[in-house]
Amino acid sequence: MNNLKLENVELSQLHFDPENPRLPNSLKHQNDESVLKYLLLECNLIELMLSIGEHGFFAGEPLLVVPRAEGGFTVIEGNRRLGALKLLQPDVVPPVKPSQVKDARAITTNVPTSIPVLKFEQRDRILSYLGYRHITGIKEWDALAKARYLRQLRVRHGADHNEAHKALAKEIGSKAAHVAKLLTGLTLLEKARDSGLLNTIKLEEDDIQFSLLTTGIGYSNICEFIGLKSASDVDAADLKQEEFSEFFTWVFDKSHGPTKLGESRNLEKLARVVHNQQAISELRRGVPLETADLYTSGPLEALRNLLRETEERIDSAMTTLSVAEGINTSDIDQASRIKKAATALHAALHGLLNQIE
Repeated sequence: MNNLKLENVELSQLHFDPENPRLPNSLKHQNDESVLKYLLLECNLIELMLSIGEHGFFAGEPLLVVPRAEGGFTVIEGNRRLGALKLLQPDVVPPVKPSQVKDARAITTNVPTSIPVLKFEQRDRILSYLGYRHITGIKEWDALAKARYLRQLRVRHGADHNEAHKALAKEIGSKAAHVAKLLTGLTLLEKARDSGLLNTIKLEEDDIQFSLLTTGIGYSNICEFIGLKSASDVDAADLKQEEFSEFFTWVFDKSHGPTKLGESRNLEKLARVVHNQQAISELRRGVPLETADLYTSGPLEALRNLLRETEERIDSAMTTLSVAEGINTSDIDQASRIKKAATALHAALHGLLNQIE
Protein backbone atom coordinates (compact mmCIF):
# COMPACT_ATOMS: atom_id res chain seq x y z
CA MET A 1 0.00 0.00 0.00
CA ASN A 2 2.86 2.44 0.78
CA ASN A 3 4.11 2.46 -2.84
CA LEU A 4 0.71 3.14 -4.34
CA LYS A 5 -0.20 6.55 -5.69
CA LEU A 6 -3.57 8.18 -5.89
CA GLU A 7 -4.65 8.67 -9.50
CA ASN A 8 -7.75 9.92 -11.26
CA VAL A 9 -9.53 7.69 -13.78
CA GLU A 10 -12.46 8.51 -16.03
CA LEU A 11 -15.69 6.96 -14.77
CA SER A 12 -16.28 5.33 -18.17
CA GLN A 13 -13.16 3.22 -17.56
CA LEU A 14 -14.45 1.76 -14.27
CA HIS A 15 -16.41 -1.50 -14.17
CA PHE A 16 -18.18 -3.54 -11.49
CA ASP A 17 -16.40 -6.50 -9.90
CA PRO A 18 -17.99 -9.69 -11.31
CA GLU A 19 -16.78 -11.58 -8.21
CA ASN A 20 -18.03 -9.08 -5.63
CA PRO A 21 -18.74 -11.15 -2.46
CA ARG A 22 -21.68 -8.92 -1.57
CA LEU A 23 -23.52 -9.78 -4.77
CA PRO A 24 -25.85 -12.80 -4.89
CA ASN A 25 -24.39 -15.65 -6.93
CA SER A 26 -27.11 -15.14 -9.53
CA LEU A 27 -25.63 -11.70 -10.30
CA LYS A 28 -22.01 -12.77 -10.68
CA HIS A 29 -20.71 -11.80 -14.16
CA GLN A 30 -24.00 -10.08 -15.06
CA ASN A 31 -24.30 -6.80 -16.94
CA ASP A 32 -24.36 -3.31 -15.40
CA GLU A 33 -28.14 -3.06 -15.63
CA SER A 34 -28.62 -6.17 -13.46
CA VAL A 35 -26.07 -5.00 -10.90
CA LEU A 36 -27.52 -1.48 -10.74
CA LYS A 37 -31.00 -2.92 -10.24
CA TYR A 38 -29.80 -4.95 -7.25
CA LEU A 39 -27.88 -2.02 -5.77
CA LEU A 40 -30.88 0.30 -6.13
CA LEU A 41 -33.27 -2.17 -4.52
CA GLU A 42 -31.03 -3.55 -1.77
CA CYS A 43 -28.21 -1.12 -0.98
CA ASN A 44 -29.67 2.38 -0.37
CA LEU A 45 -28.07 3.74 -3.51
CA ILE A 46 -30.32 6.81 -3.66
CA GLU A 47 -28.95 8.05 -0.33
CA LEU A 48 -25.40 7.57 -1.58
CA MET A 49 -26.21 9.43 -4.80
CA LEU A 50 -27.48 12.36 -2.76
CA SER A 51 -24.39 12.35 -0.55
CA ILE A 52 -21.94 12.31 -3.46
CA GLY A 53 -24.06 14.77 -5.40
CA GLU A 54 -23.97 17.24 -2.52
CA HIS A 55 -20.44 16.80 -1.18
CA GLY A 56 -18.57 15.31 -4.12
CA PHE A 57 -16.53 12.11 -4.12
CA PHE A 58 -14.35 11.78 -1.02
CA ALA A 59 -10.76 11.36 -2.21
CA GLY A 60 -9.78 9.97 1.19
CA GLU A 61 -11.55 6.73 0.26
CA PRO A 62 -10.47 6.04 -3.32
CA LEU A 63 -11.76 3.09 -5.29
CA LEU A 64 -9.37 0.13 -5.37
CA VAL A 65 -8.97 -1.15 -8.90
CA VAL A 66 -7.10 -3.65 -11.05
CA PRO A 67 -6.62 -3.49 -14.84
CA ARG A 68 -8.93 -5.52 -17.09
CA ALA A 69 -7.60 -7.54 -20.00
CA GLU A 70 -10.23 -5.97 -22.25
CA GLY A 71 -9.35 -2.44 -21.13
CA GLY A 72 -10.34 -0.19 -18.30
CA PHE A 73 -10.36 -1.23 -14.65
CA THR A 74 -12.33 -3.54 -12.37
CA VAL A 75 -13.37 -1.92 -9.10
CA ILE A 76 -12.57 -4.44 -6.35
CA GLU A 77 -13.44 -2.11 -3.48
CA GLY A 78 -16.19 0.49 -3.88
CA ASN A 79 -18.82 -1.11 -6.12
CA ARG A 80 -21.69 0.59 -4.27
CA ARG A 81 -20.03 3.99 -4.74
CA LEU A 82 -19.40 3.12 -8.38
CA GLY A 83 -23.10 2.40 -8.80
CA ALA A 84 -24.02 5.77 -7.30
CA LEU A 85 -21.52 7.55 -9.56
CA LYS A 86 -22.90 5.85 -12.67
CA LEU A 87 -26.50 6.70 -11.78
CA LEU A 88 -25.62 10.38 -11.28
CA GLN A 89 -24.71 10.54 -14.98
CA PRO A 90 -27.61 11.90 -17.08
CA ASP A 91 -27.12 9.36 -19.89
CA VAL A 92 -27.46 6.28 -17.64
CA VAL A 93 -30.96 4.80 -17.65
CA PRO A 94 -31.92 3.48 -14.17
CA PRO A 95 -33.34 -0.08 -14.38
CA VAL A 96 -35.68 0.58 -11.42
CA LYS A 97 -36.79 3.57 -9.31
CA PRO A 98 -36.57 6.02 -12.24
CA SER A 99 -38.49 8.79 -10.42
CA GLN A 100 -36.27 8.63 -7.34
CA VAL A 101 -33.11 8.64 -9.47
CA LYS A 102 -34.46 11.61 -11.45
CA ASP A 103 -35.25 13.52 -8.24
CA ALA A 104 -31.78 12.79 -6.84
CA ARG A 105 -30.12 14.05 -10.01
CA ALA A 106 -32.25 17.20 -9.97
CA ILE A 107 -30.96 18.38 -6.59
CA THR A 108 -27.29 17.43 -6.96
CA THR A 109 -24.56 19.93 -7.76
CA ASN A 110 -21.66 17.48 -8.10
CA VAL A 111 -21.56 14.91 -10.89
CA PRO A 112 -18.01 13.50 -10.72
CA THR A 113 -16.58 11.91 -13.86
CA SER A 114 -12.90 11.83 -12.87
CA ILE A 115 -12.62 9.42 -9.95
CA PRO A 116 -9.73 8.96 -7.48
CA VAL A 117 -8.45 5.38 -7.47
CA LEU A 118 -5.57 3.28 -6.22
CA LYS A 119 -4.33 0.98 -8.97
CA PHE A 120 -3.11 -2.51 -8.14
CA GLU A 121 -1.48 -4.84 -10.64
CA GLN A 122 -3.28 -7.94 -9.34
CA ARG A 123 -6.46 -8.68 -7.47
CA ASP A 124 -4.53 -10.75 -4.90
CA ARG A 125 -2.73 -7.67 -3.63
CA ILE A 126 -6.05 -6.17 -2.50
CA LEU A 127 -7.47 -9.29 -0.88
CA SER A 128 -5.71 -9.23 2.48
CA TYR A 129 -6.44 -5.55 2.99
CA LEU A 130 -10.11 -6.04 2.21
CA GLY A 131 -10.30 -9.16 4.35
CA TYR A 132 -9.20 -7.23 7.41
CA ARG A 133 -11.36 -4.22 6.55
CA HIS A 134 -14.59 -6.13 5.97
CA ILE A 135 -14.28 -9.22 8.16
CA THR A 136 -12.89 -7.72 11.35
CA GLY A 137 -12.57 -4.05 10.51
CA ILE A 138 -14.70 -0.94 10.41
CA LYS A 139 -16.89 -1.86 7.42
CA GLU A 140 -17.94 -5.34 8.38
CA TRP A 141 -19.72 -7.53 5.85
CA ASP A 142 -22.45 -10.02 6.71
CA ALA A 143 -21.48 -13.63 7.37
CA LEU A 144 -22.16 -14.92 3.84
CA ALA A 145 -20.14 -12.15 2.18
CA LYS A 146 -17.28 -12.90 4.59
CA ALA A 147 -17.39 -16.60 3.72
CA ARG A 148 -17.37 -15.89 -0.03
CA TYR A 149 -14.43 -13.55 0.34
CA LEU A 150 -12.52 -16.06 2.42
CA ARG A 151 -13.12 -18.61 -0.34
CA GLN A 152 -11.38 -16.22 -2.74
CA LEU A 153 -8.49 -15.82 -0.31
CA ARG A 154 -8.28 -19.57 0.28
CA VAL A 155 -6.96 -20.35 -3.21
CA ARG A 156 -3.71 -18.60 -2.31
CA HIS A 157 -2.85 -21.30 0.22
CA GLY A 158 -1.91 -24.97 0.08
CA ALA A 159 -4.03 -28.10 0.43
CA ASP A 160 -3.63 -28.38 4.21
CA HIS A 161 -6.81 -26.85 5.63
CA ASN A 162 -5.48 -26.31 9.14
CA GLU A 163 -2.46 -24.38 7.93
CA ALA A 164 -4.56 -22.44 5.44
CA HIS A 165 -7.07 -21.44 8.12
CA LYS A 166 -4.28 -20.26 10.40
CA ALA A 167 -2.76 -18.21 7.60
CA LEU A 168 -6.11 -16.71 6.64
CA ALA A 169 -6.88 -15.88 10.24
CA LYS A 170 -3.55 -14.08 10.53
CA GLU A 171 -4.20 -12.14 7.32
CA ILE A 172 -7.62 -10.85 8.39
CA GLY A 173 -7.03 -10.51 12.14
CA SER A 174 -9.44 -13.29 13.11
CA LYS A 175 -9.24 -16.83 14.54
CA ALA A 176 -8.62 -20.01 12.57
CA ALA A 177 -11.72 -21.70 14.03
CA HIS A 178 -13.92 -18.80 12.85
CA VAL A 179 -12.42 -18.91 9.37
CA ALA A 180 -13.00 -22.68 9.19
CA LYS A 181 -16.61 -22.40 10.37
CA LEU A 182 -17.43 -19.80 7.73
CA LEU A 183 -15.89 -21.89 4.97
CA THR A 184 -17.66 -25.05 6.19
CA GLY A 185 -20.94 -23.17 6.26
CA LEU A 186 -20.38 -22.03 2.68
CA THR A 187 -19.70 -25.65 1.64
CA LEU A 188 -22.99 -26.72 3.22
CA LEU A 189 -24.91 -23.90 1.54
CA GLU A 190 -23.49 -24.90 -1.83
CA LYS A 191 -24.42 -28.54 -1.20
CA ALA A 192 -27.97 -27.43 -0.39
CA ARG A 193 -28.01 -25.54 -3.69
CA ASP A 194 -26.47 -28.29 -5.79
CA SER A 195 -28.68 -31.04 -4.36
CA GLY A 196 -31.84 -29.08 -5.17
CA LEU A 197 -32.67 -28.59 -1.51
CA LEU A 198 -32.85 -24.80 -1.83
CA ASN A 199 -35.23 -25.18 -4.74
CA THR A 200 -37.39 -27.58 -2.72
CA ILE A 201 -37.89 -25.06 0.07
CA LYS A 202 -38.23 -22.24 -2.49
CA LEU A 203 -35.25 -20.15 -1.37
CA GLU A 204 -32.19 -18.63 -3.00
CA GLU A 205 -28.71 -18.72 -1.46
CA ASP A 206 -28.95 -15.11 -0.37
CA ASP A 207 -32.32 -15.72 1.32
CA ILE A 208 -30.60 -17.98 3.84
CA GLN A 209 -29.71 -16.52 7.24
CA PHE A 210 -26.16 -17.78 6.92
CA SER A 211 -25.23 -17.05 10.53
CA LEU A 212 -27.87 -19.60 11.63
CA LEU A 213 -26.06 -22.24 9.60
CA THR A 214 -22.64 -21.44 11.05
CA THR A 215 -24.03 -21.16 14.59
CA GLY A 216 -25.77 -24.52 14.17
CA ILE A 217 -22.60 -26.38 13.22
CA GLY A 218 -20.98 -24.92 16.31
CA TYR A 219 -22.90 -27.61 18.25
CA SER A 220 -21.10 -30.96 18.20
CA ASN A 221 -24.41 -32.86 18.33
CA ILE A 222 -25.60 -31.18 15.13
CA CYS A 223 -22.27 -31.86 13.41
CA GLU A 224 -22.52 -35.53 14.37
CA PHE A 225 -26.15 -35.72 13.21
CA ILE A 226 -25.44 -34.36 9.71
CA GLY A 227 -22.11 -36.13 9.27
CA LEU A 228 -19.50 -33.44 9.94
CA LYS A 229 -16.39 -34.27 11.93
CA SER A 230 -16.51 -30.75 13.36
CA ALA A 231 -17.32 -27.17 12.36
CA SER A 232 -13.89 -27.15 10.68
CA ASP A 233 -14.78 -30.03 8.33
CA VAL A 234 -14.65 -27.81 5.25
CA ASP A 235 -14.84 -30.65 2.71
CA ALA A 236 -17.88 -32.26 4.41
CA ALA A 237 -16.91 -35.48 2.62
CA ASP A 238 -19.03 -37.72 4.88
CA LEU A 239 -22.12 -35.51 4.95
CA LYS A 240 -25.30 -37.52 5.54
CA GLN A 241 -27.54 -36.09 2.86
CA GLU A 242 -30.85 -37.20 4.38
CA GLU A 243 -30.05 -35.89 7.86
CA PHE A 244 -28.55 -32.71 6.42
CA SER A 245 -31.75 -32.14 4.44
CA GLU A 246 -33.78 -32.58 7.62
CA PHE A 247 -31.61 -30.16 9.58
CA PHE A 248 -31.60 -27.58 6.79
CA THR A 249 -35.37 -27.83 6.36
CA TRP A 250 -36.06 -27.51 10.10
CA VAL A 251 -33.92 -24.38 10.26
CA PHE A 252 -34.86 -22.58 7.04
CA ASP A 253 -38.08 -23.89 5.48
CA LYS A 254 -40.85 -21.27 5.75
CA SER A 255 -43.00 -22.58 2.91
CA HIS A 256 -45.66 -23.83 5.33
CA GLY A 257 -45.37 -21.10 7.95
CA PRO A 258 -42.71 -20.45 10.61
CA THR A 259 -39.68 -22.72 10.58
CA LYS A 260 -39.54 -25.75 12.83
CA LEU A 261 -36.60 -24.10 14.60
CA GLY A 262 -38.35 -20.81 15.26
CA GLU A 263 -35.89 -18.46 16.96
CA SER A 264 -32.12 -18.79 16.68
CA ARG A 265 -31.82 -19.40 20.41
CA ASN A 266 -33.65 -22.71 19.84
CA LEU A 267 -30.57 -24.17 18.17
CA GLU A 268 -29.51 -25.40 21.61
CA LYS A 269 -32.79 -27.33 21.88
CA LEU A 270 -32.35 -28.73 18.39
CA ALA A 271 -28.84 -29.88 19.30
CA ARG A 272 -30.27 -31.81 22.26
CA VAL A 273 -33.10 -33.29 20.19
CA VAL A 274 -30.92 -34.65 17.36
CA HIS A 275 -28.78 -36.43 19.96
CA ASN A 276 -31.75 -38.34 21.44
CA GLN A 277 -33.44 -41.08 19.43
CA GLN A 278 -36.89 -40.72 20.98
CA ALA A 279 -36.77 -36.93 20.76
CA ILE A 280 -35.74 -36.99 17.10
CA SER A 281 -38.50 -39.51 16.36
CA GLU A 282 -41.05 -37.16 17.90
CA LEU A 283 -39.71 -34.21 15.88
CA ARG A 284 -39.93 -36.25 12.69
CA ARG A 285 -43.48 -37.22 13.64
CA GLY A 286 -44.38 -33.53 13.50
CA VAL A 287 -44.47 -32.35 17.10
CA PRO A 288 -43.08 -28.86 17.84
CA LEU A 289 -39.39 -28.59 18.69
CA GLU A 290 -40.25 -27.51 22.22
CA THR A 291 -42.29 -30.68 22.75
CA ALA A 292 -39.63 -32.92 21.21
CA ASP A 293 -37.09 -31.35 23.56
CA LEU A 294 -39.09 -32.69 26.52
CA TYR A 295 -38.06 -36.21 25.54
CA THR A 296 -34.36 -35.44 25.85
CA SER A 297 -34.59 -35.73 29.64
CA GLY A 298 -36.02 -39.27 29.44
CA PRO A 299 -39.52 -40.73 28.94
CA LEU A 300 -40.67 -40.39 32.57
CA GLU A 301 -39.58 -36.75 32.88
CA ALA A 302 -41.11 -36.02 29.47
CA LEU A 303 -44.41 -37.54 30.60
CA ARG A 304 -44.43 -35.46 33.76
CA ASN A 305 -43.59 -32.31 31.83
CA LEU A 306 -46.38 -33.01 29.35
CA LEU A 307 -48.89 -33.62 32.16
CA ARG A 308 -47.82 -30.38 33.84
CA GLU A 309 -48.02 -28.45 30.58
CA THR A 310 -51.48 -29.91 29.79
CA GLU A 311 -52.81 -28.93 33.22
CA GLU A 312 -51.48 -25.39 32.79
CA ARG A 313 -53.13 -25.07 29.37
CA ILE A 314 -56.48 -26.26 30.70
CA ASP A 315 -56.21 -23.76 33.56
CA SER A 316 -55.54 -21.03 30.98
CA ALA A 317 -58.56 -22.15 28.95
CA MET A 318 -60.74 -21.93 32.05
CA THR A 319 -59.50 -18.38 32.72
CA THR A 320 -60.18 -17.34 29.13
CA LEU A 321 -63.66 -18.89 29.12
CA SER A 322 -65.14 -16.04 31.14
CA VAL A 323 -64.26 -13.45 28.47
CA ALA A 324 -64.61 -15.57 25.32
CA GLU A 325 -67.54 -14.83 23.00
CA GLY A 326 -69.15 -16.95 20.30
CA ILE A 327 -68.75 -20.40 21.90
CA ASN A 328 -70.36 -23.08 19.72
CA THR A 329 -70.99 -26.83 19.67
CA SER A 330 -67.62 -27.60 18.03
CA ASP A 331 -65.88 -26.12 21.08
CA ILE A 332 -67.99 -28.36 23.34
CA ASP A 333 -67.18 -31.38 21.17
CA GLN A 334 -63.47 -30.66 21.44
CA ALA A 335 -63.75 -30.34 25.23
CA SER A 336 -65.52 -33.72 25.26
CA ARG A 337 -62.65 -35.30 23.33
CA ILE A 338 -60.17 -33.83 25.79
CA LYS A 339 -62.23 -35.22 28.68
CA LYS A 340 -62.25 -38.70 27.13
CA ALA A 341 -58.50 -38.55 26.47
CA ALA A 342 -57.85 -37.41 30.05
CA THR A 343 -60.03 -40.25 31.40
CA ALA A 344 -58.16 -42.80 29.26
CA LEU A 345 -54.82 -41.40 30.40
CA HIS A 346 -55.89 -41.53 34.04
CA ALA A 347 -56.95 -45.18 33.66
CA ALA A 348 -53.69 -46.08 31.89
CA LEU A 349 -51.61 -44.47 34.64
CA HIS A 350 -53.58 -46.36 37.29
CA GLY A 351 -53.05 -49.60 35.39
CA LEU A 352 -49.28 -49.06 35.19
CA LEU A 353 -49.11 -48.20 38.90
CA ASN A 354 -51.04 -51.35 39.82
CA GLN A 355 -48.61 -53.45 37.73
CA ILE A 356 -45.65 -52.00 39.62
CA GLU A 357 -47.28 -52.63 43.00
